[in-house]
Amino acid sequence: MKDIISVYEYKKVDISNSLVVVGFPTVGVVGTIASRFIIDTLKLDIIGAFSSDFFYPITVVSKGRPLPPVRIYGGNKKCGIDGRCDQIVVITSEFFPPVNVMRPLANKILEWCESHNCSSIVTVEGFNMANGSKEVPLFGVASMKKGREFLKKQKVELMEEGMVSGISGILLYEGEIKKSNSMCILAGVHSDFPDARAAAKVLEVVNKMIPEIEIDPEPLYEEAGKIEEEIEKHMQKAKPRQSLIQTSPMYG
Repeated sequence: MKDIISVYEYKKVDISNSLVVVGFPTVGVVGTIASRFIIDTLKLDIIGAFSSDFFYPITVVSKGRPLPPVRIYGGNKKCGIDGRCDQIVVITSEFFPPVNVMRPLANKILEWCESHNCSSIVTVEGFNMANGSKEVPLFGVASMKKGREFLKKQKVELMEEGMVSGISGILLYEGEIKKSNSMCILAGVHSDFPDARAAAKVLEVVNKMIPEIEIDPEPLYEEAGKIEEEIEKHMQKAKPRQSLIQTSPMYG
């Protein structure tokens, strides 16, 4: 059977033992926001892409450059005085892949990571939480004991019962089967809008995974405040007209 997912590598980069962060636009767009922040902050280069006839026929245009919808970014290894070296790879997209493509894509991501001897995969997800809550709760799931121990050490509550769907869910159970270290960090979000604050909370944990590479989420927290202020302004402006638009799904 023909493989429906292809991988194109723009350039050869040694990414052995790297941490791979996977972010797709699920609830609250947390995965995509966190991924883009890492890419921009660390100035990562595009090193490859996943392609399929079953992906939506779109191109992402960034800084005048047309890019494929599912991309791989990477940078150089950074080493400390103790000889420890860290490296991060980001796989991200602005679109949610069709259901029939999710399993082939997840398996291709695993296959690609294994072929490059990457150390761990971390997916970033959001889950709906009650409106009005200001705290951002985090939950974690890991395919291996060392992943669960790390999450507990970072005070990320382990999910005891529940479900993780999509690419993240497949990477988790395939990691369990293949004994590869896959983790998922889920942040509570306000699903009505992109939640940058939740993405920043996840990045605090990701930052602990790669001590030699600093990812400071503070600018994202600051941006989150601006986003929330803008939303609050729009909500205040909309209040006088609530009675006229009660049937609109935008306003619940």
